Amino acid sequence: MKNWKKFAALGLAVTMLGGCMPQKVEKTETQAAQSEQETKADAAKDTAAEGGESTAAQDEEGASVDTEITGPVEVTIWHQYSDQYEVWFQEKADEFHEKNPDITINLQYQPADQYEAKVMAAAKAEAMPSMVHSAAANMTSYINEGALVNLDNFIYDETVGYEKFDERINAGLNEMYVPWDNQRFAMPLFLGGNVFFYNKTMFDELGLKPPTTWSEIEPIAAAVSEKIGKPGFGFQIMVDGYLEVLTQAGGEAINLENKTIAFDSDIAKEKIAWYKDLMDKKIARLVGDDKHFTTPFANGDVGCYVALSGNWGYLVNAVGDKFELGAAPLPQEGTKKFVSLSEPVFAIAKTNPQEELASWLFLKYLISPETNAECGSVFGALPASNEALEEPVFKEFMETNPVVQAVYAQRDSYGYMPTVASWYEIRKSLDKALEEIFLGIQDADAALADAKKSAKGALSK
Repeated sequence: MKNWKKFAALGLAVTMLGGCMPQKVEKTETQAAQSEQETKADAAKDTAAEGGESTAAQDEEGASVDTEITGPVEVTIWHQYSDQYEVWFQEKADEFHEKNPDITINLQYQPADQYEAKVMAAAKAEAMPSMVHSAAANMTSYINEGALVNLDNFIYDETVGYEKFDERINAGLNEMYVPWDNQRFAMPLFLGGNVFFYNKTMFDELGLKPPTTWSEIEPIAAAVSEKIGKPGFGFQIMVDGYLEVLTQAGGEAINLENKTIAFDSDIAKEKIAWYKDLMDKKIARLVGDDKHFTTPFANGDVGCYVALSGNWGYLVNAVGDKFELGAAPLPQEGTKKFVSLSEPVFAIAKTNPQEELASWLFLKYLISPETNAECGSVFGALPASNEALEEPVFKEFMETNPVVQAVYAQRDSYGYMPTVASWYEIRKSLDKALEEIFLGIQDADAALADAKKSAKGALSK
């Protein structure tokens, strides 16, 4: 089973991997960012032209970089891909090595739990691997440590740069760089987000269609629950999914302008109560320990759930020919359309000029049209490269695959969420509160008050 996956695989009624506060960048701000990037591109090109070849990469934007590999170099990458996705990643590393024999790619899988703590410890100790792979939100902390290379210095270099980068790479990615002073310190390989997975065979039998709004979830969940004799809709306790629903409704967890925590706002409590009500009516359930929700879904113990598009690969393998698997765009309801685009990204650490150049060349290879098209078809997502969309391997995949059709259909709803260095700690406090609420350990008022206190402390650091 070659094709499909993506970044993490949760399983929530609304779930998201990456982790950042919801706040979609307005169009005018995006346009300004794009304009600034164009200026930056010109400046970088001028610097490269004037400075010639340099042997030392520097911190400043527009700095000169190494442009030629002069001897054997090993690139060590900490990543979080597993199963068939790790296999694909290794295949690409081997292909790259064949074309660039002086560069060896050493892939090192890192378990999710304690991953960020490990990377941060390495950043503080100036002992980072060549490249790291993580959620965009987490990069802010590493940037603040001065641990990452400004990719613009490579992107716009006349010798080793990515020609016409701003035209050839998805323009929406510019929103991602806003919190980093519109500088690129990390790049995703693909774009995707939460979608609605459902047992299409069961839905057809019941005369159901996938929901387009969250209000439609309850009657659908009730109908499925009646058929299977157990809760028909599944979700996982995850911060990002909850914030996605909250953002659509016009709420926010954090106001970054005045540095206030809004965990306990009326709209925030309202959305938490919505989840809890579905559980109390026994038409929804938590995912539990099966993070991809593959086993209960494949066994018919639940009829639908919301999760990252990357779950597709796991689901295909688990479901087999038991029933037809369906996927639809994430429901939207509220003042703004929003699907979080906080995808795992790759960043190059500050090591030495040769290692940094080798890392960039591998990243450039991964976002080249042909490779990136294959990446999109494997991970069930839109390639970062615009040209990759026209590659035969991806066009064929998109024609037949419902998950990538769903991802494409909601492309205008995607938005990156501004990040803060303390988000890792802040989200942990909210995650704990949600868990206590849904498991009945504390009531919402008490749990959110505790979370708010903890989050304010982290935000003030």
